[in-house]
Amino acid sequence: MIITKLTLENFGLFRGTQTFDLRPEDEEGLTKPIILIGGKNGAGKTTLFEAIRLCLYGSNLGEYRFRKKGEYENYIFGRFHLIAGSPLRVSRAAVELEFEHAHLGIIHIYTVRRSWHRHKKGLRESLFVTKNGEEIRDLDIQQWQEFINELIPPGISRLFFFDGEKIQGLAQDDDTNIQLKDAFKSLLGLRIVDQLRTDLGIYVSRQVKSSQESDIKDQISEIAAEIKRLEEERLVKFQERAQKQSYCDQTLGKIERLELKLSSEGGSFASKRNELKAQKIQLDHEIEMERNHIRELCSFIFPFALTPKYCLLLKERITEEEQYHQWKNATAVTTEKIAEVADIIGSNGFWEDVTLMPDQKQHIVNKFSTLLQNTFTPSPRFGNYIPIHNFSPVEQKNILMWMDEALGVVPTQLREHSNRLEKLISKRRNVEQAINRAPEDGLISPMIEELNQLNQEVGQYSEQMKQIDEEIRQIEWNLQECERRKEVQLDNLKSLKDLSTQLTLATRVQDALKEYSSDLQTAKLSEFRQVFLECFNRLLRKDDFIVDIEIDPSDYSILLYTKHNTPIHKSKLSEGEKQIYAVSMLWALTICSGRPLPFIIDTPLGRLDSEHRERIVNEFFPNASHQMVILSTDTEIDRVYFQDLVPYVAKAYRLEFDEEESATKIVPGYFWTDSERLEVSNDV
Repeated sequence: MIITKLTLENFGLFRGTQTFDLRPEDEEGLTKPIILIGGKNGAGKTTLFEAIRLCLYGSNLGEYRFRKKGEYENYIFGRFHLIAGSPLRVSRAAVELEFEHAHLGIIHIYTVRRSWHRHKKGLRESLFVTKNGEEIRDLDIQQWQEFINELIPPGISRLFFFDGEKIQGLAQDDDTNIQLKDAFKSLLGLRIVDQLRTDLGIYVSRQVKSSQESDIKDQISEIAAEIKRLEEERLVKFQERAQKQSYCDQTLGKIERLELKLSSEGGSFASKRNELKAQKIQLDHEIEMERNHIRELCSFIFPFALTPKYCLLLKERITEEEQYHQWKNATAVTTEKIAEVADIIGSNGFWEDVTLMPDQKQHIVNKFSTLLQNTFTPSPRFGNYIPIHNFSPVEQKNILMWMDEALGVVPTQLREHSNRLEKLISKRRNVEQAINRAPEDGLISPMIEELNQLNQEVGQYSEQMKQIDEEIRQIEWNLQECERRKEVQLDNLKSLKDLSTQLTLATRVQDALKEYSSDLQTAKLSEFRQVFLECFNRLLRKDDFIVDIEIDPSDYSILLYTKHNTPIHKSKLSEGEKQIYAVSMLWALTICSGRPLPFIIDTPLGRLDSEHRERIVNEFFPNASHQMVILSTDTEIDRVYFQDLVPYVAKAYRLEFDEEESATKIVPGYFWTDSERLEVSNDV
């Protein structure tokens, strides 16, 4: 599938009719899959992201969104363009998406147009779908949405269309693994299987009601009532979480608008805020690296450097003991050899061919023995010496080398790392002060205070949603326990002679579905395991850092294994590595889906440090898909990263917000387009 065109009419910040040409290109054998759309905060990037999903799925935009009556209408009314200088909004809005989709080797061109009209009674929505320029006549209008869902399943599209919050959700996914479990269910289509098992369970329960086995029937009824109560409680929690998410999204929208207003009124302070935040993240990373260097030094031979006097004494003692052992060995050898020479000289055979008197021969032997003793006997200075350490030669060599490092190299290295750490901490302190420093202007200070308050609210909402997720996990565990108890009772029913044939078949189908779900999950997990390893190591700056992963099919918990077969939990990864982990997870899931869909990514680099950003830019963006639509700010894909992406960019656009008109216009080219290297389409 390739998205060729996106048209917006009075949608969000986009006034009138505005069109994006999103078709990738091939130039001289080089594929250019990237469509780069840049814009400042509040210029409308997220609006484009929502527009594509809204055009395809309408009120099914999210899994738990728009559950309350009128909530979807209010959401759409909020997306109608607001007329500048007036509280009024336009009465009509529309989004149109044109894309190519291949079926049995034949490429068809589809157009999906979803429009909305405001009238006195509320909102009227219209959906129109064409194939190769003609209305699809073999389907009723009511079936068009089902046709789109079959063409581009909503569950699968969530793996291809995602934003920075989706990455953060996977990166920070706690032990409940809700995000990963949800992604796998979307990938495998297990929601349909689960729904079928639930429906069969309802059927079995109805059959049980007619059974004469009152005891078992009563127990199953009680369990069914408990399951119903838990499902209702879970639905309430889902709605409560959706409400918190909605409040959080609204607060984030306020933050975005307030930062835009602050940018226009706050001068250089607001414009440098994002730059200072990115600088602080980089400084945090460098400070942690310096601290690790210092820890490594202190954990080895640094304590010896604290006592240089005793290090020198130890070196002298070890050298002296080595000389002692040399003296001892030399004394033993010399004494033995002198005795051998004395025996030879004193023998009669030595003097056979020499004519001397006995007293002369004895005199010569004595003189020669004395000469040998005086010449070859070592110095007796170690006569009463007692060694202390008795190290082997290898141990002596290692200890002397460590002492040299402790006296010379280690203090110098520690001093250098300490100085760098002190400078980095001082620099970070200045950056934090610059971020937190409120301007003296009385107009901007209240906005800063409001911005801080809104950020605190976002944090509170996040904590509340985390608590709700934990409650949902507990409810789901209780549901599983009830299902287990129910299955035990159903097993008891299977042994009853009056159990109907339909009930037997239904329970067998339930077992078959359970086995099918388990086998499919096992097979896909095995495939996903290999693909994830390739994606993760490709994006991670540490080559072959992870060589294997283990996925528990019961709760989707993951353990990573290093090349030393050491298990690592995801929580032990650095923040940057967690983001790479999340992107690799999504990339692997899309590969395992087997569907050639384009990627659409909104603000993907916000929480990454510079090293991991470079891997995403150079490895993921050019290679993840045949079409990659990226929505970015100038602080995410900056001038350096833009130059890296230029060979792969087919088209680039910039969203410019006009404050007087309160509208966004589309400008060809990115923030720093190089016209000699990048030809930007003017069909806008």
